[in-house]
Amino acid sequence: MAEINIVKTDSRGRVTLPAPFRSEPLFEYVIEGDQITLYPVRTVRKYPDMSDLPAEKLPAGWVKQEEEVNKDTRKGISARTPTEALKAMKK
Repeated sequence: MAEINIVKTDSRGRVTLPAPFRSEPLFEYVIEGDQITLYPVRTVRKYPDMSDLPAEKLPAGWVKQEEEVNKDTRKGISARTPTEALKAMKK
């Protein structure tokens, strides 16, 4: 039988997890009626294997437009404000 423990929320509605789970960065949850069940997620890959799906043929105009948009290979700018971003772009 599963061990059942009660966890109390603080004044802001936060829950302190038991020690073995405090280092887990990500949880998946399931709500069943009045209970919530947390599961630690050990992988970020949540997508099913879609290798067996047929490839979709896109119109040539659409493919050309996407290639033009996706050719942008400029390095991203990390800035706290729009002004800092503009200064970084001028450098």
